[in-house]
Amino acid sequence: MSVSVKNLPQRRSSLGPVSPKRIYRNLSVRLRGRESSVAGETDMPKNQCKATPKYTTLWDAVENEDTLAVRSLLSRDRVCGGWEKGEKKEKDWEKERERDVNTVSEHGLVPLDVAALTQNSPLLHVLTKAGARHNPVLCQPDEWSSKLDALVDLAGRQVDDRREELLGRAGPGPQGQADLQRHLHIWTLRRQLYCKMRENFRCTDLPGPPNSVSLLVTSASSLFVSIQHSAGSTTGLITRYRVEWSTSADFKCILGSAQVVDTMTPVHNITGLTTGVHCFVRVSAYNVKGWGPPQRSSPVSAAPSSWKECIGVKHLSGNKETLVSRLLEQTREPRYRGFCLETSKPQSPSNMRLSMSRGLKLLFQSATKFVRLLQRGVYLATVFYNKETILVTADEQLPVVEILCCSTSITQDFLWFAKLSCAWQQVPWLQQALSTALSSSSSLLQNRQNILRAVAQLQSSVGTADLGQVYYEPLKDRQGNVLLVTMRDCAAHPILQEPPLHWVPLARLEMNRTRTPLHPEPTAMDILTNQLKEKLSYHRRSARWVQPGLYVGILKLCSTVEQIRVLVPQTLPNLLHHARVRLNSHVSR
Repeated sequence: MSVSVKNLPQRRSSLGPVSPKRIYRNLSVRLRGRESSVAGETDMPKNQCKATPKYTTLWDAVENEDTLAVRSLLSRDRVCGGWEKGEKKEKDWEKERERDVNTVSEHGLVPLDVAALTQNSPLLHVLTKAGARHNPVLCQPDEWSSKLDALVDLAGRQVDDRREELLGRAGPGPQGQADLQRHLHIWTLRRQLYCKMRENFRCTDLPGPPNSVSLLVTSASSLFVSIQHSAGSTTGLITRYRVEWSTSADFKCILGSAQVVDTMTPVHNITGLTTGVHCFVRVSAYNVKGWGPPQRSSPVSAAPSSWKECIGVKHLSGNKETLVSRLLEQTREPRYRGFCLETSKPQSPSNMRLSMSRGLKLLFQSATKFVRLLQRGVYLATVFYNKETILVTADEQLPVVEILCCSTSITQDFLWFAKLSCAWQQVPWLQQALSTALSSSSSLLQNRQNILRAVAQLQSSVGTADLGQVYYEPLKDRQGNVLLVTMRDCAAHPILQEPPLHWVPLARLEMNRTRTPLHPEPTAMDILTNQLKEKLSYHRRSARWVQPGLYVGILKLCSTVEQIRVLVPQTLPNLLHHARVRLNSHVSR
């Protein structure tokens, strides 16, 4: 076949960095007079990987001990096998896969037999994870020995018959010759597989006892069993464990037993036990030769219990969320609406004139107008961030609104504002409940009504009710400004930006801040912008969770007239200083 010179494959201009192994391989190939493999690799598709044989059935991949192909076949039906969404439920698919992985071959074997007798641990884990079970017919060592001898003899006869047919004078045509070659290859591989399985079976002994069995109390009615077995402690692949428990040390009366098929992390949770009754636990290992001797747990026995059973312990109700929700629903009822107000007092003329001037100012103020300069007052700012971008206004400043008629000494109001952050959705209802607060002389109610008004204005401006988490302290400057800050990470739940709001990189916001004229003293807004990176990092660390377990914590306080401060770790500022004692979080009696 002739090839046109114009259509010759072109070598790409840049191959990028080449490893020393590839250079050595290319040089060795060229010295042998062959073409370099680099040129051949450039003509191959970019996503081409190592070629894997195509198996028509799961048994073909199991007989070839191809773990990757078995894993692909067990998941391919779910991804690419035409199981459209809504066509079959997840449970139906799991049943279909479990039936395939436990199909008995025409020679009386199941896939788990091949993995166990070839001592292929990765293949065993893939099959057991898919729900593979042991052979329901072959259980005794004598039965296995006879079965393997028969399979080796069968494979040998099949190989001899195929060879005789190929060497026959009046052989079949080309297609028949190809079929005979294929069958000869299949039975040759099967004979090698069966010989390997028989040899491993003959060299396998009964498994020894597990190295250690740990027993933990995990609740008032359950125990947790953890098994450890070293890889070189016995010959043969362990395929399962048996856990037995009893109330007597001699195990004459066994309460129950269970089998653990996950040999990578063999654990079992014993549930339904009687509180305070000691249970003894032992564990045995299994391979193709049978069950090995049991190993007792350490400690030998344990009684399910809880620290709540101790004398003098007051049991507090743990369902606080339901109680709080019930109280919130009750406060929404009309008969509780009047209890939101304090007793009215006569209002002085000066307070009336101040309220009227503030009300007129609010009437002519735009709902979406943000504050640019702080002028000795109390303000509310929100920081919405998504990775390294910040939501800013048209002036590329953080959204800030003023809290009118609010005193700069807002220690008590700040604590109430922190509680309000747990119910951003209830701001309209709270405003309605405190609608008559403006006619009251209570400064406390007036301050809270003004805080609600500023929160509602900010929610309407940014287009979302969730303003995030309140920063743990207000920012103050020497000009008398107080800035309350809320922060929210919008990566998981992005918001739709509306003009004049837009996203800008954090570095750009800092750069714009450095270009503005410097004031003699930095304002609270300057402090927030200069420390924005640290505050974002603090907010991200505050959202982390610790791993489950039993911890011991230290409470260290530093109290002043206005507040109480506690010592927390830098990596997890939402928790006290702590150290994990163990993974088991339950505290027994």
